Amino acid sequence: MSSILIFIPYFGTLPEVFPFWYNSALNNPDVDFLFITDCDIKEAPNIKVRKSTLEKEKVRFEKALGMEICLPNAYKLCDFKAAYGFIYADEREGYDFWGFGDIDLVYGRIRDYFTEDVLARYDMISGWGHLTLYRNCEFCNTFFMRHHEGFLTFEEAFSKPENCCFDEYFGGCSTVWDTFYPERVFHCESSIDDIRIQSRCSHFRCEFNQERNCMTFMYKDRNLYRIYYDSKYRRHVEPTLYAHFQKRHNWTIKTEDYSCYIIYPDVFRKPFRFLQRIKLTWLGRSRTAHLI
Repeated sequence: MSSILIFIPYFGTLPEVFPFWYNSALNNPDVDFLFITDCDIKEAPNIKVRKSTLEKEKVRFEKALGMEICLPNAYKLCDFKAAYGFIYADEREGYDFWGFGDIDLVYGRIRDYFTEDVLARYDMISGWGHLTLYRNCEFCNTFFMRHHEGFLTFEEAFSKPENCCFDEYFGGCSTVWDTFYPERVFHCESSIDDIRIQSRCSHFRCEFNQERNCMTFMYKDRNLYRIYYDSKYRRHVEPTLYAHFQKRHNWTIKTEDYSCYIIYPDVFRKPFRFLQRIKLTWLGRSRTAHLI
C-alpha cells in the first residue's frame, strides 16, 4: 500500500471542533499526520507532533528556500503548503505521497477515495487547501518553483504579507497543474463537501454542489455521511471524503462521543433515534445568523 504523510503546521488556538477532526484522523490509521505546532496535541500511532513556533519555522523556510520570506501570521502558511515537500524534505523521506490539509473539517474514509488505482495514476490529488496530495518525487517536490507566464511565482507569493492562494486554484499551483498537466491531476470535488462561509445564513451550502438542500452530516462506523434533499425533494444519504467548514465559528458542542454524532449548521450532537424527514428539514433549514 502506498504510504501517505499529511503536513499540518499549525500555531495558535485549536478550533473548538478539533476533537472531532482528531478522532476522524485516528480512524484513518493508514494515513499519517505530522503536526508542527505550539499546541498541546496528543500523539497517536498515525498522528505525530513536533513542537515548534512560527518564528522557528520562518527561519527554517528561509534556510530551505534560500530567500527572505514574509510570514506575518499563521494564516500566511497557506501560501507555503505546496512547498512543504521541499521544505520538510527530511520528514517526508520514505513516503510515497506527502500532502497538506486543514483541521476545521471531519474526514470520512480517506482510502476509499484515494485508492491505489488513483495513487498509481495521478501525481497531484485534489489540489484544494483542505486536503491535497503530491507524489513524493523531484518533479512534484519542486513544482512550486516553476515559472509560467501569466502565473504568480513563488518568489512573489512568499514575499507578500497577504494570502495569495498560491497553494491551490484561483491562479495558484493547482491551476498551473490543471493548465499544463491536466492528465496528472485527480479531481474529487464531487466527493467532498466544502461548506461555504455565509454572512447571513448559517445553513450548510456546499461550494461545489449547491443543489444539495437541507444538508446535515452523520459520523458513524468510522465513516462520514452527507444527508440532503435534491431539487425534487428526494432524500440522499451518501458517504463523503470530508466536510470542510471554512472557518465556521460559534459551534455548540452537545456530545463527547466522537465516534457517532450528527452535525447540523451550528451544533455537534449525539444522533437522534430516528432521523425523520421533518426533523432533517428543520435541522438543515436556512437560518439568519451573523457568523463572520
